[in-house]
Amino acid sequence: MVYVYAKLSELNKYIGTELTTKEIKDTLSDMGMDIKGESKEQDPELKVEITAEKMDMVSSVGIGRAIKYYRGLATELPKYELKTSGFKLKVLKSAKDVRPVTVCALIKNAPMTQELLNEIIEIQEKMHASFGRNRKKAAIGIYPLSEITFPITFGAEDPSDIIFRPLEMSEKVNGHDILKKHETGKKYAHLLDHCDMYPVFRDDEGKVLSMPPIINSHDTGRVDISHKDFFIECSGHNLVHLDNILKVLVTTLIEMGCEAESIEVEYEDQNNYILNLDSYTDVVNLDYINKLIGINIDKEEVKTLASKVMFNVKNITEDGDITFEIPAFRNDIWDDSDIADDIARAYGYNNIVPTFPSISSVGEHIPFSQFKESITENMIRLGFLETYTYMLTSTQVQFKDMGIDENKYSYIKISDSAEQGINMVRLQILPETLTTLRINRKNKYPQKIFENGLTIQPDEEVDTGAKNESHLCVAIADPKSNYTQIKGVLDTVFKLEGIDFKVEESDLDFLIEGRRANIFVKGHNVGFIGELHPQILENFSLIVPVSVLEINLEKVWELINY
Repeated sequence: MVYVYAKLSELNKYIGTELTTKEIKDTLSDMGMDIKGESKEQDPELKVEITAEKMDMVSSVGIGRAIKYYRGLATELPKYELKTSGFKLKVLKSAKDVRPVTVCALIKNAPMTQELLNEIIEIQEKMHASFGRNRKKAAIGIYPLSEITFPITFGAEDPSDIIFRPLEMSEKVNGHDILKKHETGKKYAHLLDHCDMYPVFRDDEGKVLSMPPIINSHDTGRVDISHKDFFIECSGHNLVHLDNILKVLVTTLIEMGCEAESIEVEYEDQNNYILNLDSYTDVVNLDYINKLIGINIDKEEVKTLASKVMFNVKNITEDGDITFEIPAFRNDIWDDSDIADDIARAYGYNNIVPTFPSISSVGEHIPFSQFKESITENMIRLGFLETYTYMLTSTQVQFKDMGIDENKYSYIKISDSAEQGINMVRLQILPETLTTLRINRKNKYPQKIFENGLTIQPDEEVDTGAKNESHLCVAIADPKSNYTQIKGVLDTVFKLEGIDFKVEESDLDFLIEGRRANIFVKGHNVGFIGELHPQILENFSLIVPVSVLEINLEKVWELINY
């Protein structure tokens, strides 16, 4: 959830009428939002909780605009004039491995007051903290246009060569020193201190505008109420995400009374970028909307409901295919179900009458789920403690610490993660189990743990490109832990389930030679068992021997049943 602090008078200004706090709260509640707090002033400040996908509501402007449409005070979609500045920004190849993309625009003739400047800065910081993931995913820079000479370049340079005076600092320093001496630099140093090159914006005269995502230049990037025209940029790693942020920022500023102009961003290895504020369309069938929500609205009703959530119905065919026009700043529409959800909010979830389905059935456990539960219960009876570890992990843990060459495996990668180092979903449970043992290495031994959980395996035959696969991972950490001990666990578990198996010598490098094996059921390899190699123990900082096994339960179930 994201919290936005807004004065009641500011909200009413953008709503276009005088509403009480209760009226605003009731409207927000119907929209799926809430007011979590209210100051005691005559013009109270409201703490508004917006849902995580509503980037366009991250300001008083956005909240007021949404309430205005929801209450029927406006029906026509907003139109935004975007002129062409003729200016260009060039992205150099050197930025590719550090912070590869940026988007930008000009803001002109701002009706600047201290209140407006404060709100712009608050929106900027709110974007940084939420949708920018504390500047890792996106960082926004705002600069007085009068201090800049176009064209601008964005690239990466040796930190020693990036010398400028950071905001609110009295002297010029280089990139290294900014991360060590400046308060903001120290706060966000973790975003750059692993890089050999740092990103930098420079104007045509070579002046540094900023070193994103850390700090602006005091000379070219300090905005005050005397400035009416600005250059605004957003840098990061995902062009679509940055484009969404810029659209929200620019449309918000236009609604505050500013004018906007586009800037062409030239890339050396991809298509150029230029901001576009035109609305876009999506086609959804009326029957789909009715069935998904559980209502029965007609073509005229859907038009009225659509306008409440800032959609315009452009056309409805005889078959009920509806062409919705959607404002550029509404970047929360990813799927047809998102449009249906907004129609449901406009209809009012409290107005939906629950009905029983027209079919009846008797529920029962899925046989595979019973199989998994039986194994879990047997592991607990054997004295093992059940653990739950994270699905999201890193190549460091899954491959490098295990002594495995990641180039030999396909896996699902994660980009723009909120947490440093998380870059994949797990293929095996064992590395995460070893991490659990490392965290608990100061506790009493023996430590006998297991996890009966999911892994994510690439699969090009399914629509999502990946599938869930249930694995059982067992580990015994103890000075006396050995192959015989873990083999006894495997024998017991499979005997209780009535599963015949055999083991054959394995060549897995993370297990000790002569004390490692692959597990076979009906001639198919379903897992491995053995003692961890001393190098792997050292990689995970484990201080006692560990014997392990991991079995693909999904494969075992298929083999014994089909």
